Amino acid sequence: MIQLSDLFLYDSHIHTTYSGHSHPEMSVEAIIQEASRKHMIQIAITEHVFFESDQSKIATIANQIPPSAENVVLGVEMDADAEALDGTLVGSTEGIDWVIASFHRFPGTSIWWHDGDFQDVKEEKTIYREWFEWVHKVIEVGRPDALGHLGVMICQLSIVEEFDEPILQDFREILRSCREHGVALELNEGTHKKMRPSQKDTYYRVFQLAKKEKVKIVLGSDAHSLPQIGRYVWAREIIDRVGIEMKDCVA
Repeated sequence: MIQLSDLFLYDSHIHTTYSGHSHPEMSVEAIIQEASRKHMIQIAITEHVFFESDQSKIATIANQIPPSAENVVLGVEMDADAEALDGTLVGSTEGIDWVIASFHRFPGTSIWWHDGDFQDVKEEKTIYREWFEWVHKVIEVGRPDALGHLGVMICQLSIVEEFDEPILQDFREILRSCREHGVALELNEGTHKKMRPSQKDTYYRVFQLAKKEKVKIVLGSDAHSLPQIGRYVWAREIIDRVGIEMKDCVA
């Protein structure tokens, strides 16, 4: 029987040098060796596909995973199409075993989530509403395996001070859609670095809701360096606080 402690030996979100912003040591070979050294049960290598033109990275990585690496899953962190806003992802997921859908550009724009210029383009209330509508469509149309670091984008909005009841009500509807379509919610170790303190302190409530709504949770380090693989500190705090059990998780 798999124990809860075994959960931390899974990592569903790891990047390589092909991201362009990972540590130079993050070759596929080095990642597999590090996972073996840490006795990881299973890992997924999930390189970014921000645009359709990035798709070739995944094929390259696939060719570098040896057949003997049975505990290494070919994955992708693929963006939802921010211009179409129709729920589609930016590329094909055929032949990919694990798909994380992420949101790195503000809805209906080419502006990245970390770029403060978004305030010059749309009102925050409009971005908030469009983002939630977009996430629903991605669940229904894109059908990813999981939603990656959900909520980071709206944490850039001043109107989102914390994860209070009105915001949680909107998340509740997303989570019910996840349950209906079999989409998991990622507990991403790096998410807290992109939040203000009041957001970070209340984000656990999203996972309380996920547990209550019976939406599967999946752990991901979002590693961009070898020491980050399978390293969970903040994620452990949320798991302990919420009382997440193995039966609540994808493993």
